[in-house]
Amino acid sequence: MLNHNVHIPIANTHDNDINDPTAPFNELEPFDSLWQALRWRHVRTRVPVSFRKTIRNRYMLANLVYLCYAIAILIIDFNPNVNGSADTSTLDTLCNETPSTSILDRPVRNTPLVNHLFIGLACIHILSAFLYWWAWHDRTWRDVIMIPEYLNHLEAGLYLWSAIWYSREDTLGGYYTLAIHKIELAAALVEIVASFGWMMSWYMTYIRTLGRGFSLDDPDTISYLSTSISSIIYVIYNIQINIYPEQYGTNLLYTYGDIVYFVGACYYIIAALRDDHWFWFLPFAGQYGVAVGRIHVDTRSLPQFGVPRVLITDLCCRKRNDTTIKVNNQREFDNGNSIVTTYL
Repeated sequence: MLNHNVHIPIANTHDNDINDPTAPFNELEPFDSLWQALRWRHVRTRVPVSFRKTIRNRYMLANLVYLCYAIAILIIDFNPNVNGSADTSTLDTLCNETPSTSILDRPVRNTPLVNHLFIGLACIHILSAFLYWWAWHDRTWRDVIMIPEYLNHLEAGLYLWSAIWYSREDTLGGYYTLAIHKIELAAALVEIVASFGWMMSWYMTYIRTLGRGFSLDDPDTISYLSTSISSIIYVIYNIQINIYPEQYGTNLLYTYGDIVYFVGACYYIIAALRDDHWFWFLPFAGQYGVAVGRIHVDTRSLPQFGVPRVLITDLCCRKRNDTTIKVNNQREFDNGNSIVTTYL
């Protein structure tokens, strides 16, 4: 069976308050070693603050749901007792088919437990999409960065549709089987667009400083790269299944996407913990002795946002204003000509 992918916005708006003195990018105390950072006085003062931030962090809640989802997908993929690959009766039925049977007329291995699990996971996908939308609590619904969240809801709805039809699959070339392939290809295409949309959201909202940004030092970078790579794998898999439907059930390319997907889910947790300042004792951007809150350059102060906020309606308003200006200019030009004509 095919998995249902969920993706998430990269930027954590919970800690992106530039005036938050407890945010990692406002750290004012440098450390010279790991042992110095782990002294009891630092642990005693920093852990309670990080804990309070984590339990109020909507983004962390969405990440935990996302991680549980990724683990469930791997269990379905690789546990024979769950996915039905350990059922010898099903294997005997497939092996005893007559050679004259057309490939597309062969039955699909259908496991009721897996079908029910996928319906449940599709519902969790919708819940996860809502939680990531809810995590942008300081953004209006008309903000451009919300577009990937709406695409995520659309993708979740398509996967729920296909999961409901799993129980109706009969043969490899059956109506419902081929329809499911088309639905999931559409969902995968929506997903890859959303993945690049989340990269846009990250660029537009993310606070950049040492160890944060376009660098492998930043766990968010690994996260969105994993998200994009898994999305590409799912698109390739769905294209192959639509072209060669006889590979359904034997083409296991999607399992590699599930593994990359799980790695990304783990890094999202790490990134959220980093944003809540749980890793104050780790080297910052590969070195100790640096306090990011005290770093400044001549032309600007760090940290800074990527670009100003952009609303979905801004483009329409700008076009409307341009049209109004053109109409007013044309009226002024026409009035001037009419005055001149009358004078002459």
